[in-house]
Amino acid sequence: MSKKSIIVIAAVALIVLGSAGAFLVWKAQPKGVMVAVSTLPDSLNPVLEQNTSGLNANELLFDGLVNFEVDETSGSLYSELALAESIVQDPRNKKTYTVLLRDVTWHDGSPVTAHDVEYSFAAYIDESNDSPKRDYLMSFIESVTAADDKTVTVEFINPIPEFRAYPVLTFKIVPSKYNGQKMQVNMRAGENERKFATAPIGTGPFKFASWEIGKWVTFDANGVYFKDRPQADNLVMKRVIDPIIRMNEMRKGRINLILETNPLDRADVAKIPNVDINSYMPYAFYQVAINTKLFPNAEGRRAMAMALDKKKLIPSITDKDEGVILNHGPFPSNLFSVNIPEYINEPMPNFLPYDVKKAKSLAESGGVAGQNAILLYPDSMGEFGTKMAEGIVKQLAAIGLNVEAKRTGDKVFNRMVYTEKSYELALMYCDGFDNLYSALGDWYRSKGSHNITGLADSKLNGLFDAWEKEVVTANWIELTLDIDRRIGELSPALYLCSLEKDVYSRGLANVAIATDNPFLSAEHWKFK
Repeated sequence: MSKKSIIVIAAVALIVLGSAGAFLVWKAQPKGVMVAVSTLPDSLNPVLEQNTSGLNANELLFDGLVNFEVDETSGSLYSELALAESIVQDPRNKKTYTVLLRDVTWHDGSPVTAHDVEYSFAAYIDESNDSPKRDYLMSFIESVTAADDKTVTVEFINPIPEFRAYPVLTFKIVPSKYNGQKMQVNMRAGENERKFATAPIGTGPFKFASWEIGKWVTFDANGVYFKDRPQADNLVMKRVIDPIIRMNEMRKGRINLILETNPLDRADVAKIPNVDINSYMPYAFYQVAINTKLFPNAEGRRAMAMALDKKKLIPSITDKDEGVILNHGPFPSNLFSVNIPEYINEPMPNFLPYDVKKAKSLAESGGVAGQNAILLYPDSMGEFGTKMAEGIVKQLAAIGLNVEAKRTGDKVFNRMVYTEKSYELALMYCDGFDNLYSALGDWYRSKGSHNITGLADSKLNGLFDAWEKEVVTANWIELTLDIDRRIGELSPALYLCSLEKDVYSRGLANVAIATDNPFLSAEHWKFK
């Protein structure tokens, strides 16, 4: 055999071996309910800070003592006992609740105990974990103690009625032991704790199965889930960055659910055969934050608020009769009618109604007429953000405030608004609230964790203190109105609207979505 022939045969052999190696490395696409997301979870530990996909995945993997659930018929949200079989308030000490746990197991088969609940609360409030839920939980709960293996005592800081206690007790419970080892309260410290964040065990309707970096995370049905076994055997969160590709994949039947949507796309999506649009009103709102250091005069800020005709901000979106709530203040206008209609079934009052004539007068006396300002908004708002910003710029020009809308990357936006506070005006989407907006004080207290406007008002601080302690519903309503009125007087932001959000599904039945977490009803989803 010639030298040339030997070289050719060797080259062919290398190609064959290389192809075989590639075949061994290649992994088949996972099967199951396929959910398209632009970003995969950055952590599956609910105690630690997580991106949106991580927060969504929590609902698949974990339960709280109480869970939020979705009524499939009405689409409304309600709270229901989960890991807790019963929660009973002490009739003599209204701050104390006794929790009896169900007989439930972790995904590895070990039993859930009261010590897991005690450990979970300790982990959430441990400073080293820097949990986003720490301040919220500590503002309500004094202590969580295991009385025995199945009994937990929850001591609240103040007396609290059940309708307010249940949402607080939805924090996800994590195991105190993992891989046979006791977990440290500092969940960033050890190797075992770090492993938990990428391959956790929980009690939820789905179990963690696999994680292909940059491609997908897969989950298998929990066959012994304490409610009902999920109707789908598997669920996949698949990374598809481009929204156009996501829609094309759905048209071809390769994607069953798209979570990240644009309100401007709804009309076009409605024309696609076999695609269902699942809409819900989130506990969230759009606003324009005002840097009060640069706009120190409250009259000038009130002028901006009264210059906005919110209904006309985005034609075909904000002027609709359904799917939009025009907000008059920091609380969404339907706060009372949605939560406590038996007490009050009216919208929140409008202390700063649209009035261009009065707005012009306040702009002169408040020193904003003739000023220049930049309105920042993040890339993630897309075309919707552009249209909203353009509408605001146009309406503020009517009172002599010259505003330039500037779109910027999300990282730059977050740095300028949350870290440096170097912005002038910022168009924001504010979310992460419960149904009563219990954490609103974080945005308005003088030293609130989300106070980006620089507002500092002792009267408002006192109102929030009283509001969070109040247990009599009629008094709580009055305090809510007082807070709404006081924030209107100070006007640290321009309150715009709350909009229905859409989730697109194809080939699935029983999809019911009522909050920003689309997986609340995931155990009921099944292929058509």
